[in-house]
Amino acid sequence: MRRRGRIIGVVLTVPAEISLLANRIRREYDPNFTRIGPHVTVLPPREVFQTRRRVRASVARVAKATRPISIVLGRIRTFSPVMPVVFASLKRGVAPLGKLHGQLASGVLRGHEAFPYVPHLTLGQSLDPARLRRALALSRRIFEQRPEKRWSADHLIVVERVSEEVWIPHPPFPLDGVRTEKIPTHSRASPAPKPRRRKA
Repeated sequence: MRRRGRIIGVVLTVPAEISLLANRIRREYDPNFTRIGPHVTVLPPREVFQTRRRVRASVARVAKATRPISIVLGRIRTFSPVMPVVFASLKRGVAPLGKLHGQLASGVLRGHEAFPYVPHLTLGQSLDPARLRRALALSRRIFEQRPEKRWSADHLIVVERVSEEVWIPHPPFPLDGVRTEKIPTHSRASPAPKPRRRKA
Protein backbone atom coordinates (compact mmCIF):
# COMPACT_ATOMS: atom_id res chain seq x y z
CA MET A 1 0.00 0.00 0.00
CA ARG A 2 1.31 3.43 -0.95
CA ARG A 3 2.19 5.62 2.00
CA ARG A 4 0.18 8.83 2.06
CA GLY A 5 1.83 12.18 2.54
CA ARG A 6 0.44 15.52 3.66
CA ILE A 7 -1.33 17.83 1.22
CA ILE A 8 0.27 21.21 1.88
CA GLY A 9 -0.07 24.66 0.36
CA VAL A 10 1.16 28.14 1.28
CA VAL A 11 -1.00 31.25 0.93
CA LEU A 12 -1.26 34.95 1.60
CA THR A 13 -4.58 35.92 3.13
CA VAL A 14 -6.59 38.86 1.84
CA PRO A 15 -7.69 41.93 3.84
CA ALA A 16 -11.25 42.06 5.14
CA GLU A 17 -12.51 44.70 2.69
CA ILE A 18 -11.34 42.70 -0.32
CA SER A 19 -12.49 39.41 1.21
CA LEU A 20 -16.04 40.75 1.48
CA LEU A 21 -16.05 41.67 -2.20
CA ALA A 22 -14.50 38.36 -3.26
CA ASN A 23 -17.00 36.36 -1.25
CA ARG A 24 -19.93 38.04 -2.99
CA ILE A 25 -18.70 36.16 -6.06
CA ARG A 26 -17.19 33.06 -4.48
CA ARG A 27 -20.37 32.22 -2.55
CA GLU A 28 -22.04 31.37 -5.87
CA TYR A 29 -19.16 30.43 -8.14
CA ASP A 30 -16.35 28.87 -6.08
CA PRO A 31 -16.88 25.33 -4.71
CA ASN A 32 -14.10 26.02 -2.18
CA PHE A 33 -16.07 28.89 -0.61
CA THR A 34 -16.82 26.92 2.57
CA ARG A 35 -13.37 25.32 2.77
CA ILE A 36 -10.99 28.27 2.79
CA GLY A 37 -11.26 32.04 2.75
CA PRO A 38 -10.11 34.32 -0.09
CA HIS A 39 -6.37 34.07 -0.58
CA VAL A 40 -3.47 34.43 -3.00
CA THR A 41 -1.72 31.10 -3.41
CA VAL A 42 2.06 31.24 -3.11
CA LEU A 43 2.70 27.49 -3.22
CA PRO A 44 -0.04 25.40 -4.90
CA PRO A 45 -1.13 22.33 -2.92
CA ARG A 46 1.11 19.29 -3.24
CA GLU A 47 1.72 16.04 -1.45
CA VAL A 48 4.84 16.06 0.71
CA PHE A 49 6.29 13.26 2.80
CA GLN A 50 7.58 15.42 5.63
CA THR A 51 6.66 16.05 9.25
CA ARG A 52 4.70 19.21 10.05
CA ARG A 53 7.73 20.47 11.96
CA ARG A 54 9.98 20.16 8.93
CA VAL A 55 7.39 21.78 6.65
CA ARG A 56 6.99 24.70 9.02
CA ALA A 57 10.74 25.08 9.48
CA SER A 58 11.21 25.26 5.71
CA VAL A 59 8.55 27.95 5.32
CA ALA A 60 9.85 29.86 8.35
CA ARG A 61 13.36 30.10 6.84
CA VAL A 62 12.02 31.58 3.62
CA ALA A 63 9.65 33.96 5.40
CA LYS A 64 12.41 35.28 7.66
CA ALA A 65 14.46 36.34 4.63
CA THR A 66 11.54 37.82 2.64
CA ARG A 67 10.36 41.40 2.64
CA PRO A 68 6.66 42.26 2.94
CA ILE A 69 5.14 42.39 -0.52
CA SER A 70 3.08 45.28 -1.88
CA ILE A 71 0.15 43.82 -3.81
CA VAL A 72 -2.22 45.67 -6.14
CA LEU A 73 -5.08 43.84 -7.82
CA GLY A 74 -5.46 44.27 -11.56
CA ARG A 75 -8.03 43.29 -14.18
CA ILE A 76 -10.49 40.43 -13.89
CA ARG A 77 -9.44 37.56 -16.15
CA THR A 78 -10.04 33.89 -16.84
CA PHE A 79 -7.80 30.89 -17.51
CA SER A 80 -10.41 29.55 -19.97
CA PRO A 81 -10.17 27.49 -22.17
CA VAL A 82 -7.31 25.84 -20.25
CA MET A 83 -9.21 25.97 -16.94
CA PRO A 84 -12.73 27.34 -16.22
CA VAL A 85 -11.46 29.80 -13.59
CA VAL A 86 -12.27 33.49 -13.04
CA PHE A 87 -9.73 35.50 -11.08
CA ALA A 88 -8.42 38.94 -10.18
CA SER A 89 -4.97 39.38 -11.68
CA LEU A 90 -2.16 41.26 -9.97
CA LYS A 91 -0.97 44.62 -11.25
CA ARG A 92 1.77 44.71 -8.65
CA GLY A 93 3.51 41.97 -6.68
CA VAL A 94 3.93 39.40 -9.45
CA ALA A 95 7.74 39.43 -9.50
CA PRO A 96 8.33 39.10 -5.73
CA LEU A 97 5.62 36.43 -5.47
CA GLY A 98 7.25 34.52 -8.32
CA LYS A 99 10.57 34.64 -6.48
CA LEU A 100 8.90 33.56 -3.23
CA HIS A 101 7.17 30.68 -5.00
CA GLY A 102 10.47 29.50 -6.44
CA GLN A 103 12.13 29.52 -3.03
CA LEU A 104 9.29 27.59 -1.38
CA ALA A 105 8.97 25.10 -4.23
CA SER A 106 12.52 23.85 -3.79
CA GLY A 107 13.85 21.54 -1.10
CA VAL A 108 11.41 19.70 1.16
CA LEU A 109 8.35 21.33 -0.45
CA ARG A 110 9.24 20.37 -3.99
CA GLY A 111 6.25 18.91 -5.79
CA HIS A 112 4.44 18.52 -9.10
CA GLU A 113 2.73 21.59 -10.54
CA ALA A 114 0.55 21.05 -13.59
CA PHE A 115 0.75 24.69 -14.75
CA PRO A 116 3.21 27.59 -14.53
CA TYR A 117 2.75 29.67 -11.39
CA VAL A 118 0.53 32.74 -11.91
CA PRO A 119 -0.26 34.66 -8.70
CA HIS A 120 -3.93 35.67 -8.56
CA LEU A 121 -7.07 35.88 -6.41
CA THR A 122 -9.52 33.15 -7.41
CA LEU A 123 -13.15 34.27 -7.63
CA GLY A 124 -14.79 31.32 -9.38
CA GLN A 125 -13.78 27.88 -10.65
CA SER A 126 -15.06 24.58 -12.03
CA LEU A 127 -17.56 26.57 -14.09
CA ASP A 128 -19.54 25.55 -17.15
CA PRO A 129 -19.48 28.12 -20.01
CA ALA A 130 -22.70 29.90 -18.97
CA ARG A 131 -21.70 30.18 -15.31
CA LEU A 132 -18.21 31.29 -16.28
CA ARG A 133 -19.67 34.17 -18.31
CA ARG A 134 -21.90 35.21 -15.41
CA ALA A 135 -19.03 34.98 -12.90
CA LEU A 136 -16.79 37.04 -15.18
CA ALA A 137 -19.43 39.75 -15.60
CA LEU A 138 -20.21 39.92 -11.87
CA SER A 139 -16.52 40.00 -10.93
CA ARG A 140 -15.85 42.88 -13.30
CA ARG A 141 -18.85 44.78 -12.02
CA ILE A 142 -17.77 44.36 -8.39
CA PHE A 143 -14.00 44.87 -8.71
CA GLU A 144 -13.30 47.02 -11.75
CA GLN A 145 -15.74 49.83 -10.94
CA ARG A 146 -14.20 50.45 -7.51
CA PRO A 147 -11.01 52.19 -6.36
CA GLU A 148 -7.76 50.27 -6.80
CA LYS A 149 -7.41 47.42 -4.30
CA ARG A 150 -4.02 47.13 -2.61
CA TRP A 151 -2.39 45.91 0.57
CA SER A 152 0.94 44.98 2.08
CA ALA A 153 1.24 41.20 2.52
CA ASP A 154 3.37 40.64 5.59
CA HIS A 155 2.93 36.97 6.53
CA LEU A 156 2.64 33.48 5.05
CA ILE A 157 0.24 30.77 6.15
CA VAL A 158 0.72 27.02 5.63
CA VAL A 159 -2.61 25.32 4.93
CA GLU A 160 -3.08 21.57 5.20
CA ARG A 161 -5.88 19.41 3.82
CA VAL A 162 -7.09 17.00 6.47
CA SER A 163 -10.09 15.69 4.51
CA GLU A 164 -11.81 16.29 1.17
CA GLU A 165 -13.86 19.06 2.75
CA VAL A 166 -11.55 20.56 5.39
CA TRP A 167 -8.36 22.62 5.20
CA ILE A 168 -6.69 23.85 8.37
CA PRO A 169 -4.42 26.92 8.62
CA HIS A 170 -1.20 26.71 10.62
CA PRO A 171 0.01 29.74 12.60
CA PRO A 172 1.33 32.52 10.33
CA PHE A 173 4.97 33.29 9.61
CA PRO A 174 5.80 37.03 9.41
CA LEU A 175 7.82 38.24 6.46
CA ASP A 176 10.75 39.62 8.41
CA GLY A 177 12.99 41.09 5.71
CA VAL A 178 13.49 44.84 5.32
CA ARG A 179 10.17 46.43 4.39
CA THR A 180 9.34 47.57 0.88
CA GLU A 181 8.12 51.10 0.26
CA LYS A 182 5.11 51.89 2.40
CA ILE A 183 1.61 51.96 1.00
CA PRO A 184 -0.07 55.30 1.86
CA THR A 185 -2.11 55.02 5.04
CA HIS A 186 -5.33 56.17 3.38
CA SER A 187 -5.28 53.19 0.96
CA ARG A 188 -4.04 50.50 3.32
CA ALA A 189 -6.53 47.68 3.77
CA SER A 190 -7.58 46.28 7.13
CA PRO A 191 -5.68 43.32 8.68
CA ALA A 192 -6.05 40.04 6.79
CA PRO A 193 -8.33 37.37 8.25
CA LYS A 194 -7.14 33.84 8.73
CA PRO A 195 -8.35 31.18 6.30
CA ARG A 196 -11.53 29.60 7.65
CA ARG A 197 -11.90 26.06 8.87
CA ARG A 198 -15.34 24.92 7.89
CA LYS A 199 -17.09 21.86 6.57
CA ALA A 200 -19.06 22.03 3.35
